[in-house]
Amino acid sequence: MTLKSYTAVINYLDYNRIYIDRDEFGLQLEGHPDFPSLLAFSDALSFFNIENYSYRIDNDEKDILPEDFLALVEGELALVNNKNNQLTINGSPAHDFFGKWENIILVVEKDREFPGAKPKFDYTYINWGVFIVLFLFLLAYDSSDLTLKLIFVVTSLIGFIFAYEAYRKTHGKGTFIPVGVCKSEYLNTDCDMVFNSKKWKIFNTIDLSEISLLFFTSQLACFVLFSLSKNIEFFFSVYQYGLFAFIPIGFLSLFYQVFVVKKYCPVCMIIIICVIIQLIASNIISFDRKNIGIGTTTLFLIGFFSSLILLLNLRMKNENAQKNENIIKRNLKFRRNYLFFKNNLSLQKRLVNTDFSGAFVYGNDRADRNLTFVTNPFCKHCKEFYPVFLKLVKRYADELRINIFFDIDLSRDDQDNRAVHINLTNIYINSEDKTEFLEALSNWYDVQGYSKNKNGWYKKYSKYFESSKAALNLLKGHEKWVRSNGVHFTPNLFLNDMEYPLQYERADLEYFIPEFLSEN
Repeated sequence: MTLKSYTAVINYLDYNRIYIDRDEFGLQLEGHPDFPSLLAFSDALSFFNIENYSYRIDNDEKDILPEDFLALVEGELALVNNKNNQLTINGSPAHDFFGKWENIILVVEKDREFPGAKPKFDYTYINWGVFIVLFLFLLAYDSSDLTLKLIFVVTSLIGFIFAYEAYRKTHGKGTFIPVGVCKSEYLNTDCDMVFNSKKWKIFNTIDLSEISLLFFTSQLACFVLFSLSKNIEFFFSVYQYGLFAFIPIGFLSLFYQVFVVKKYCPVCMIIIICVIIQLIASNIISFDRKNIGIGTTTLFLIGFFSSLILLLNLRMKNENAQKNENIIKRNLKFRRNYLFFKNNLSLQKRLVNTDFSGAFVYGNDRADRNLTFVTNPFCKHCKEFYPVFLKLVKRYADELRINIFFDIDLSRDDQDNRAVHINLTNIYINSEDKTEFLEALSNWYDVQGYSKNKNGWYKKYSKYFESSKAALNLLKGHEKWVRSNGVHFTPNLFLNDMEYPLQYERADLEYFIPEFLSEN
């Protein structure tokens, strides 16, 4: 599974209005030790708190297929829509789907909010708004040659947008261009093949996306400078002939698409069309020509070299980002390797006291696998790990006994600390639904440092604050358990009787639990 599977998953999430950080998703995906397997995609979705399930469905059970889902088709994930008995794959009609698929589907839980999966504010709209206002101002600032200026502004902006998208695609980034446009058997298009193919040696050394991006960026920069100096005629004079230099590059690109890779690139076509429109317009529409002078030449060079410096900085930034991503991916794969983790786990300190009867217990209390969480209501690091812990409680409640101990020192002369521990313990003891304790602890983590918000917490759970005697007895058991096992920090975790290795992030635990449970 490769870019095709990644694109299908992203489109599936967008279709269901589930928004995630795509760069982080790609990072988590490629850092998975089993990438590019189906498990890697499932775990990467789980990282974003997106509940997902995979099923094996035989062809005679196809009537139960959901309206939309991801299916494994010829080794790749594909977005399948199943409406009115009309199947489409990645937006195209499905031909012989049931003869190609591998009878495995992946679906996500819908119709609920996903923590941490809300869309980020997109500043792109503001940036383009500023650009549009700027060019409208320039058009109004000097209304001469308005038709030609409009043609150049529109085609330059369109060319810049698609040149930038070509640059992003060349460097393995997602774009706004629909996958059905850039890759279609019906249209014989494949942007990725055109951008990344190495069939022709010249394209290994010349990046046409960078040339296009530099061309349109410098064009926009020079347009701004010459418009402000009210010397736009010199700009048109330069590009009336300068655009001819782009024609060989355009023909080179067309030749490469038609005869070398034998696939077409809609992005390249749009860029070429923009240049042709500018070339025709600048030679058909008349304007007053200006002579070349030191001032105009200097202004043009400023626009060009400023654009070149920006492009070189962008390239350096991308190279550094790619280098950092590769390092992170290698580290993630190494760190999440279960055999390596298991070896580290076997070397850790073991519990002396394995009596978990006094703990706050969740999950299956008869399970032969234990996860023990030692925490403190005032621990900031516990607050950071707690959402992951809640996810584990929910997901593995049937297979795992989950124990919670408070790290408390009852001899401390701190009545507030003592009262919070007692109140939380009373919630566990007196509530019929024990998950209220988990919710109360989560809410306490949110207000622990803000005294003005604590009154609401006390008011909500005060009905459980009865006699402190039973709570104190239970907390004494926690104190004894923690001391006998030499636990000196929180959050601390134990898998069965083995301490979770300090070398690992606490949040990484969720990657190891499935294999921990599957061991004999």
